Amino acid sequence: MGPWDIMSQHLVKRNEPPPGLSSFTKIRLGWITPEQAALVRPGDTGIVSLSPLSRKGETLVVKIPLPRGRYYLVENRQPIGYDRILPDSGILILKVDPNVREGSGTVRVMNADPDSPNFSHATFRLDRENRGLFIDKADHVAVVPLWPDGKNLGVLVTTPEKGPEALRAAKTIQRVLERFPEPKGAALEKEVRDAVASFERHDFHSSYLKAKQLLKR
Repeated sequence: MGPWDIMSQHLVKRNEPPPGLSSFTKIRLGWITPEQAALVRPGDTGIVSLSPLSRKGETLVVKIPLPRGRYYLVENRQPIGYDRILPDSGILILKVDPNVREGSGTVRVMNADPDSPNFSHATFRLDRENRGLFIDKADHVAVVPLWPDGKNLGVLVTTPEKGPEALRAAKTIQRVLERFPEPKGAALEKEVRDAVASFERHDFHSSYLKAKQLLKR
């Protein structure tokens, strides 16, 4: 996990505080309760609003169970609290295989940017090129980071087939939200809500078309 868990790497920068703990370690310590973990199974589509992992929140992690006891953990890592020293921020995806001996890759970071050294750009983010979509075709899982939801960050778990279209819609909605920040007029607010509502209904094509139309204003 490199600098994303103090149990993996003790320092991010010399003479700076250590990194925080991953959701995997917090679950093992009992610091994340079952109620704070959302379950989405492979083949299903679900949207979850994740609190920053270093803060108390209603939902701190998404768990995606896989065959043979393996699973994914999806967390929102932000440079606040015990996580204030991080190499990056955004949606971090961990793959856990309890059958692997500890110290030999029991938990691995799904690196969003393998060309960057030492997991320095490991998180998935809508605002970074080529870091908006994670796909595991073998286990039928796709993950798309979404736009901020207050202090939280949304994340979509879906299928590899739906992933690219969902990413296109999510990026377009984010552009709309950036172009038309609060407060909005009543008519515009309704149109933006309608585009977001289509996405939340998993109608990604319709959501993209509605958001695209808003950007033409």
